[in-house]
Amino acid sequence: MIKVTIWNEYLHEKRQEEVQAIYPKGIHGCIADFLKTDKNIFVRTATLEEPEHGLTENVLADTDVLIYWGHSAHHDFSDEIALRVQKHVLQGMGLIALHSAHFAKIMRLLMGTSMTLRWKHGDRERLFTTAPYHPIAQGIPAHFDIPTEEMYGEYFDIPKPDDVVFTGWFAGGEVFRSGCTFQRGLGRIFYFQPGHEEYPIYHMPEIQQILFNAVYWCAEVKRQQSPLDCTAVKVTLEEELANPVKLSVFYDHILQAVRQSEGRLSMEDAMGLCSDFGIRGIDIEYNQLCADYERINEALRYHYMEVASVYQMYDFKNAYDVSTAKEQIAMAHKLGAKRVLIVPGFLDEDEAKVLHSIGSDYWAVDRFMEQNLRIQGIKTALEELVQYAKPLGVDVTLEDFDNNLSPCSKMNELLWFMRNVSGLKCTFDMGNFAFCYENVMDAYEILKKYIVHVHCKDRGSEGNGLKSVPTGSGYIPVAQLVRKLKAEEYCGYLSIEHFGDIDQLESIGQSAHFLKSVLERV
Repeated sequence: MIKVTIWNEYLHEKRQEEVQAIYPKGIHGCIADFLKTDKNIFVRTATLEEPEHGLTENVLADTDVLIYWGHSAHHDFSDEIALRVQKHVLQGMGLIALHSAHFAKIMRLLMGTSMTLRWKHGDRERLFTTAPYHPIAQGIPAHFDIPTEEMYGEYFDIPKPDDVVFTGWFAGGEVFRSGCTFQRGLGRIFYFQPGHEEYPIYHMPEIQQILFNAVYWCAEVKRQQSPLDCTAVKVTLEEELANPVKLSVFYDHILQAVRQSEGRLSMEDAMGLCSDFGIRGIDIEYNQLCADYERINEALRYHYMEVASVYQMYDFKNAYDVSTAKEQIAMAHKLGAKRVLIVPGFLDEDEAKVLHSIGSDYWAVDRFMEQNLRIQGIKTALEELVQYAKPLGVDVTLEDFDNNLSPCSKMNELLWFMRNVSGLKCTFDMGNFAFCYENVMDAYEILKKYIVHVHCKDRGSEGNGLKSVPTGSGYIPVAQLVRKLKAEEYCGYLSIEHFGDIDQLESIGQSAHFLKSVLERV
């Protein structure tokens, strides 16, 4: 068990309404909430106005890692307590200094320099991972953008860091050593620049993952380094910024392509070919991810890819247990995935027949859903999961699932869940409305404000018109839907899906080429 104490001035949140709106529990409360999702971490908090600033000798003696956020009241921090913290760091307590904590008495004592820098409010920051081998960088992409942050610029008067794990570039042209590690005595120190109180920095999954990693590193957990190699830039950073729609593919298709190759391809090889096709993410079943987590994560990092969505099937019904689904959400958060897809269970055959027979009438669907105990059990489970996922920055989604027993296979059924579970979102499968003989364009219009993820499933004429085919080769109006999504400023993934294809690798390449050509013409 790692014992973490989170210290915060807790002044801005009480004095400025705009800060209080972003961090209603305080910055320390926000950080505590996501760290508590790790069963190996015990969290306590402390603030400036508590006796001894909450950092008594007993508290520090029982702390493995101190997370410290300060900004406007460095002069109010006791010299005696600063020396006390310094002593514990030298004796082996880890320290994570956030944002303006660079100027805290504690940091100036430990670093021995002025800790001065340049600054300006309100700038876009792109954070680059400049030491990807470091444990604090594990699971973090090569770069990611922070839409608005306080600019910190060089010269930053610090001693030479052991590692510069992250380097910030700001749209105004400044650069900054944004994530630096130091060793003082027996204690490990990580200084991390992002975190101005006026912006929701600590709600970002990437930032939260960095802090998880830093806690483990500062607590002297065993390092896990990754091999390095030269990697080609597939898409420039400005191209990605200009076009926020990216391509994904189901990981199951990658595994099927490996099996079809009869030993000629490894999973890593197949993933590399998908990356060459311009695919940036994977949709993966939670059970698959757990079974081969380290290998999958390493292959994703190596090929400049990420997890787009984590999906899993459940059976909530009347009596439900959402613990596994919460673990799925926590895993998605850990990997920086912003979406999970929940297949929440099925109706009995007779119930499903009744529901689907009235599916074209929303208010008839509403009456059925309100009276059905299975549906109410599913609704309760989804409400709990949405509330659990919200502070982690993860969207819980349902899709139009192509199964006769699914309670959300038709557009009005799916719409009912969107309207009745606050915060629930939609994974829009282009090809599944054909399963219920519904018009996908009509479905798009009534569901579009809930859509955060898209499956680009196309259908061919075989198998009663339901055979999955490479995207763009069937009768589903994929190009028209993609153009509508772009017009509505959709920012997310278009996921290639054609389960059961006889040549998955060829079809993945064909699908990616089609979708890229549509996006380029929009």
